[in-house]
Amino acid sequence: MRFHLDHGSPDRLLEALRTHGECEAAVLESYRRLVDESPDEGVRYLGRLIIEDEERHHNVIAEMCNRIDSWIIRGISVGPSTPALSPRVDRELLQETRRLIALERRDARELRLLKKELRNTAPTSLLPLLVKIMLHDTATHIEILQFIHAYAG
Repeated sequence: MRFHLDHGSPDRLLEALRTHGECEAAVLESYRRLVDESPDEGVRYLGRLIIEDEERHHNVIAEMCNRIDSWIIRGISVGPSTPALSPRVDRELLQETRRLIALERRDARELRLLKKELRNTAPTSLLPLLVKIMLHDTATHIEILQFIHAYAG
């Protein structure tokens, strides 16, 4: 696969990703300290949620770097890396992504209703925040599914 960037070289992109990855690693350590040192159970719980996301981000950045390394060093696969999609029409995948998008949209509606139900909870309750986070995650799921749907069609 030949790699083209409109605004820079693969080397510059790789450097930007590596720099961001180093920053992510430092942030991850800060969150770990927060969780380890906080006497508050709620803060530790929320901190662990952030750590899970940050760890995933850190791994994805490393996989993106490996993918670009594979582009730069032609013929050598550096792994683990992000996979590539192969262009094809897949009717079953189109149907399944439509179904999943509908389920995610239904989930979002239910979460919005739940959010309304929780608006009068105690200010120290984590429940409204957790529902808001789930709504963000659901929006991300829909975006991913729409990408897959466009790819499969």
